Amino acid sequence: MTEKTAPTHEPVIEVCHGPECSDGGGRALSDALHALGMPAFAGDCRSQCPNAPFVLVDNRMVTNATLEKVMAKIEDLQKQDPYT
Repeated sequence: MTEKTAPTHEPVIEVCHGPECSDGGGRALSDALHALGMPAFAGDCRSQCPNAPFVLVDNRMVTNATLEKVMAKIEDLQKQDPYT
């Protein structure tokens, strides 16, 4: 009998590239995520300028986002995911 493993869920990461988020480090954050092999894509402005840079990880908000905050959100969501 062999043990089956469930497929690993890859998070959907959306980084706002609007003017405020870009000025606040959103584009640099996207570059850092890509450098780690994380599939992040440029998102539209969500009118969260006071919380820039703004990131969605599987549609969960990360405000004043840093690489550390985004990675922590991914880890938290993976702990909750029954398929990981």
